[in-house]
Amino acid sequence: MTDQSGSTAVPAGAQAPGGPGYGVQPPAGYGYPGGASLPSGKATASMVLGILGLVLIPIILPIIALCLGVSARRMADRGEGGGRGMATAGMVMGIIGIAFAAVGFTVATLQAIGAA
Repeated sequence: MTDQSGSTAVPAGAQAPGGPGYGVQPPAGYGYPGGASLPSGKATASMVLGILGLVLIPIILPIIALCLGVSARRMADRGEGGGRGMATAGMVMGIIGIAFAAVGFTVATLQAIGAA
C-alpha cells in the first residue's frame, strides 16, 4: 500500500522505522565517560600559596608555589590528576612573587648602600 506521496503505509500496531521510541540506551555508569578528573592537592596548594605569596610572605611562599605548580602540572600532563590550570596559575603567581621579592630586595639594598 502506498499513498500519493510514494511512501509505504505502516500496518496498524507496527512502529515506523526512525519513529518515536527509545532505541538503544547507553550503558549505566557513574558520571560522564572520559570526564576531567578532580584537581590534585598539589595544584590547589600551588594556587593558594601563590596567592598568599603575593599578599603575605613574598620570599618563601612563591618559591614553594612554583615548585608545587611544576610538580602538579607534570602530574596532570601524565594523566595522574587534574588541575592543570590551577597548577599553571600557581606557577605564574610564584614567578611574579619571586620577581617582586627580587625587586624589593634590590631596592632595599640600593637604599642601604646609598644611606651609608
